[in-house]
Amino acid sequence: MSSNSRDPAQLRLKQIVAHVRQPQVTDYPIPHYAATTPTTRLKDKVAIITGCNSDKGIGRAAATIFAANGAKAIVICDLDSSNLRTWAEEIGKQYPYTKLEWRQFDASGKSISATS
Repeated sequence: MSSNSRDPAQLRLKQIVAHVRQPQVTDYPIPHYAATTPTTRLKDKVAIITGCNSDKGIGRAAATIFAANGAKAIVICDLDSSNLRTWAEEIGKQYPYTKLEWRQFDASGKSISATS
């Protein structure tokens, strides 16, 4: 057995490489690196996700993955609300068993407005 196969750093790199894969091709316009196949992993869970306004951001992707995994409800939030309604409608249509709402607010604590 080579010394490389026992090196903890090399073993960890092998684990990471095994988890990294090409984006999944779906009908949703964002490449998915996590599974979007519907499951019940998050059944009866509620999520509040901040930073969701960007069209290519991690917040929107997280909301999609949470809905795909059966979340009961998701509130997507951001300081800028220009896309929030659109993302809530798109994700809600794709995963109708998840209730989607959106809110515009400053996550640092200063309230701007509340919309649903």
